[in-house]
Amino acid sequence: MRNLQSLILPGIIVGIIVGILLFFAAYNYYPQKNVNINLDGNCFEFLDRAYEAYKLLEMEREKELLKMQLDAIGHVATGIPVTFSGSSNLVDHIIDTYKINVTHRQILGDNHTQVDKVIIRGIANLSLLEQISVKWQNNNSGATSTIEGTELGILPNPYINSSESIKIKENIDNYFVNGIKKIVNSSTGVKPSECRSTIIYEDT
Repeated sequence: MRNLQSLILPGIIVGIIVGILLFFAAYNYYPQKNVNINLDGNCFEFLDRAYEAYKLLEMEREKELLKMQLDAIGHVATGIPVTFSGSSNLVDHIIDTYKINVTHRQILGDNHTQVDKVIIRGIANLSLLEQISVKWQNNNSGATSTIEGTELGILPNPYINSSESIKIKENIDNYFVNGIKKIVNSSTGVKPSECRSTIIYEDT
C-alpha cells in the first residue's frame, strides 16, 4: 500500500508539470489559442469560448484538488511540501512574500528561448495553503492572484494515506472529465479534430 501511495501522488504532480510543458509547446506551435482533447477516443479542438471554458475548468480542477488534499491532511503543525511554477520574477516574489523554504529549483528555457518558466519545490506553512484555498473557493471570476496563478500543488507527504490518495485521484479525474463533457456539449468553438493529444480522458 505504501508503494501505491508513492506512485499516485507523484503521478498527479507529474501530470501538472507535463501539462505546463504541453501548454507552452502548443502555444508556440499554434498562433491561435486552442487545445486538442481526446475524450473516449473522440477528438475535439477547443477554440474561442470553448478554449476559455477549458482554461477555467483547469483552474477549477486545481483549486478542487488543493481543497481535497487539505481536507485529507487535516490539522498538522509541520510544513507541507509543495510545488509551483511561474516566471522567475514571480516565483521569487512568492518565495520572499510567503517565506517558502525552497528545496529544488528547475529552470525551463534560457536566454535563447522565449520561455521564462521556473518550477519550484519547497515547504509551505499549512495556514498559508488554507488561506489560498479559501480565497480560491470564493473566486468564481476566473481571475487569479499571483500565487494562485503559479500552478500551486501539494507534493506527496505522510499526512495523506494511500486510500485517500486513490479517492482524491478518482474524484478529481471524474470532476475534470465531466467538465470536458459539458464543454463539448454546450460550448461554441468545439470542432471535431484529428487526435494529437497523447492524454486520453475516459468517461467512467
